[in-house]
Amino acid sequence: MATTIDREKECPFLLRIFTRVGGHHANHEYTIDSVPATDELQLYTWMNATLEELAQLIQEVVPDAQHPDARVAFRLIYLDSQRATYRSRDIGRVVNAKPNNDQQKTLDDCRFFIGDYLDVAIYIGPPKHISRRGSDWGPRDGPGGGPMRNRLGGGRFSRDRGSFRRDDKPFGRRDRF
Repeated sequence: MATTIDREKECPFLLRIFTRVGGHHANHEYTIDSVPATDELQLYTWMNATLEELAQLIQEVVPDAQHPDARVAFRLIYLDSQRATYRSRDIGRVVNAKPNNDQQKTLDDCRFFIGDYLDVAIYIGPPKHISRRGSDWGPRDGPGGGPMRNRLGGGRFSRDRGSFRRDDKPFGRRDRF
């Protein structure tokens, strides 16, 4: 639950947003010394700003985000101080054609801290269906064919292509049992 902020009395902070059409920026583009060089948006806002409000502000500046089938995906970019690198976490999506629960999330709800960045991907059109059964996986024949043959016994770590034998030793745990 977000805290109540009086926008008339509270001072806004600078929020740096990096947009890209078709996908997010790669994490390695965010370093201690640099951030993505293009598509930066700077705006002043409050911690109780919702993702919907931010999406509306982005739509005013980025023409592709105004498309009726546009999806605006938000990713939080934050500094991992122990490793001195930036890490990311997806925090929500706003879809122009279909309202959802993510629209009402605030920056405070997303555990945003002043100094973090937002990386925003703008997708046009319906989401593409991603299937794990692509050509990389080969046929799904079940037992005896394709990748399914290695599921429960058998495969390259088994001696008899069947289940475990009584005298089998646990792999990698010699004295723990």
